[in-house]
Amino acid sequence: MTRPTRRRALPALALLALAGGFAHAGEQAIIVLDASGSMWGQIGGKPKLEIARETLATVLRDTPPDMALGLVAYGHREKGNCGDIELVVPVRTGSAGDIAGAAAKMKFLGMTPLSDAVARAATELRYTERKATVILITDGLETCKADPCALGKELESAGVDFTAHVVGFGLSAEEGKQVACLAENTGGRYLAANDAAGLAAALTETVVEAPPAPPLPEASLQAPDAVPMSSRFEVAWTGPADRYDEVQVFDPAGNGGRGKVIDNQRVLGDRRAGDRRVELVAPATPGDYVLRYYHGAQARVIATRPVAVTEAEVALRAPDEVAIASSIVVGWTGPGARYDEVQVFDPAGNGGRGKVVDNKRVNDGPGAAKREVTVVAPATPGDYQLRYYNGDNAQVLLARPLKVVAAEVALAAPDSVPAASSFTVGWTGPGARYDEIQVFDPAGNAGRGRVVDKKRVIDGPGAAKREVTLVAPAAAGAYRLRYYNGDNASVLLERPLAVSAIEVRLDAPASGAAGQKLTVGWTGPGARYDEIQVFDPAGNGGRGKVLANRRVQSDPGQAARQATLTLPLQPGKYQLRYYNGDNSAVLHSQPFTVE
Repeated sequence: MTRPTRRRALPALALLALAGGFAHAGEQAIIVLDASGSMWGQIGGKPKLEIARETLATVLRDTPPDMALGLVAYGHREKGNCGDIELVVPVRTGSAGDIAGAAAKMKFLGMTPLSDAVARAATELRYTERKATVILITDGLETCKADPCALGKELESAGVDFTAHVVGFGLSAEEGKQVACLAENTGGRYLAANDAAGLAAALTETVVEAPPAPPLPEASLQAPDAVPMSSRFEVAWTGPADRYDEVQVFDPAGNGGRGKVIDNQRVLGDRRAGDRRVELVAPATPGDYVLRYYHGAQARVIATRPVAVTEAEVALRAPDEVAIASSIVVGWTGPGARYDEVQVFDPAGNGGRGKVVDNKRVNDGPGAAKREVTVVAPATPGDYQLRYYNGDNAQVLLARPLKVVAAEVALAAPDSVPAASSFTVGWTGPGARYDEIQVFDPAGNAGRGRVVDKKRVIDGPGAAKREVTLVAPAAAGAYRLRYYNGDNASVLLERPLAVSAIEVRLDAPASGAAGQKLTVGWTGPGARYDEIQVFDPAGNGGRGKVLANRRVQSDPGQAARQATLTLPLQPGKYQLRYYNGDNSAVLHSQPFTVE
């Protein structure tokens, strides 16, 4: 979510605690000190580590006695170790002397994991629960493959009132830009110091002249003390209702202990709106969470209240074992949210990463009122799972095993049928709504195969008898009969089908008078869409055109296998054709002259 650029006065606490007087009584902060090997570099002939030690010792004398202060250091124990980060002095009041003493004895020799060190300091300050400030003193850039700019945004988003200040000690202007974003993304300040005097002056200026932070607006949240996991619940709110304000569900333990927003909803932008409520989704994991009112203009959390997420019953009722490609009625108990699904899951699918092979929304379809859904078993026997998936949280709330076993699939049909003829196929199989019996040409579609005829098993008068009627291809050859399961897009069974050639001929004179009736005797399949045609090869711009046609089953001469047509009025060279409608193929043609 894009938020407006924020310009905020610094809280009175940055290293600037070191200057005394900038911190308010009772505040807490941690100084993060760069103790990497680069601190042996010199400014004015004096090692930077000595300047830092002396500045700390001087400024800490003026720290308010009731201010809680701590020290985190990095790179002070081992060379080449990005995990060398330590809370040297825990956060407590009266710690100034201990911090100065620890810095005086510290070795400077390691890497620069400044991002992880700042994150560690924020966690120690419990920044997701209360105001917290971190002051980073560094003479180098991140060397441990972390992004300080991204960290600043993350801490700002998750913190209640978090600020980081960065003191760039002896950094060039370009280097300073690369760490300044850590401060800027939390509303803090980047301070460039190129010598001891500059360091002291920068700290003093920031401490003394920083204007007070504007007061935070008031807000409140009313909601149940406990809600079931993954459920939707309402939160009533009061607050400024600015356009970037949100009510959030926050997990303090998320994101490695740095906290994480689990769900959020923008509040109404109209301050006069009467209905000040939002709907949020509870996390899928039971536990203790926080509701927060987030004020976007100041990027601060201005109201919180705890919310407990409790266990909720989630169950799936279904057979433990089902046949391949069969329909499974699954009863369910769960949140029943709009994006929740019952899924059939293949743990071995997708290269071992798992794959959802069928799914059905729980609130869709006629079974929603009964809390039932119908899903389809895979076409391959094996061990699968039934899962209840909560879409709002993108989490599986329950999984249970499902065994899919082989089932009888058979096709009863002749081994050989005449070309373009109709034939009956008896079938045994799942009988699902998209299942088909197919005639398949393995050589079709340039060798990739092609379905040349098909019939749904649940369609037509033969459905009750488990029979379908198909039409053989018009060309003789080797084909396949297949039982195709539409739900899984899988062929469950196939068997060979030989298509034999048949005699097709037309008995008619070689010519006839224009406009006269012509009776043509025919031999062929005689299927319901077959026709005798008079065809003009030169018609339709050279693409050919049917000028007269007669269905062989609709002509009065059908019993005698004859059809009567009217010849064209225009004399010329034409064709008489036997056309097979089921295959859209011309089985026979012969020349004919209209005189």
